Amino acid sequence: MRLFLGVDMGGTRIKAGLLTEDGELLEKKNIPTKAERGKETALSNLTSLIESFSSNRNITAIGLSIASPLDPWNGILYNPPNLPGFDVFDLKSYLKDRISIPFVIDNDANCYALGEWWKGAGRGARVLLCITLGTGIGGGLVVNGNIWHGAHGLGGEFGHITINIDGPSCNCGNRGCFEAMGSSKYLMECYKKLSGKEATPDKIYKLALEGNEAALESFRLLGRNIAVGLASLCNALDPDVAVIGGGLSNAGMLLLDCVKVHFEPLLLSGLRGKVKLRLAELKDYAGVYGAAYLAIKSLKGGEA
Repeated sequence: MRLFLGVDMGGTRIKAGLLTEDGELLEKKNIPTKAERGKETALSNLTSLIESFSSNRNITAIGLSIASPLDPWNGILYNPPNLPGFDVFDLKSYLKDRISIPFVIDNDANCYALGEWWKGAGRGARVLLCITLGTGIGGGLVVNGNIWHGAHGLGGEFGHITINIDGPSCNCGNRGCFEAMGSSKYLMECYKKLSGKEATPDKIYKLALEGNEAALESFRLLGRNIAVGLASLCNALDPDVAVIGGGLSNAGMLLLDCVKVHFEPLLLSGLRGKVKLRLAELKDYAGVYGAAYLAIKSLKGGEA
């Protein structure tokens, strides 16, 4: 039986899972990235986690999901926002000197989308659009089992489409981006404006379940903005399944229902009733599944 390792490296934690070729998760681990201690510490933790799986197992290939804009063909990271000190970094060359097992690298949102397509809410989709909602907004597009990378490897930065040119400023420097108006930051800002109080997304969710009107209205406003961004992407990309994942998706049907109110009317008439809108199923390990699938597909000679 061939074994594959999927690794998902974020700014806070590094998750890894050992999978079979059929996608059975045999073992999983996660450790702190400790990114705040610098690049060398984060990289040491990454390689140590890989070695903890590979030291006594015959792993066929490794897939790496990294929270960074990157060139997936050459494995070069471009200024990952949550990995301080990496700047422009040749991760592929670094790992080649330390790991003898074949490996592939891709962006975390792409791997998340691929994982949901393979074993999650997007199973069977010809075209899967996936967005991840958290502190920011990530995204990925899977077409017939292949990640759409764009011409330069940076395709899928869906968080930076503009949904309101007069909207709030975004970290990217523009105004009214999907990320600025559909993320957890926006939810917290709405709640503070309506209630005069500060609260985390989890707290706002709990208050909404208890019937708190400020919390409910915050989710309604957030859901409307997500619907605008998501419907715009669907009109451009024509998916048969659209998946909402990331930390905010833990709000479940509360969030999904707020999105659905506005989503369908914003679609082109030819798409209404045809785009299946779903919550992600694999949650925190979607990126691990997607990374492992990348490794499996790379050995078969297919594009991943």
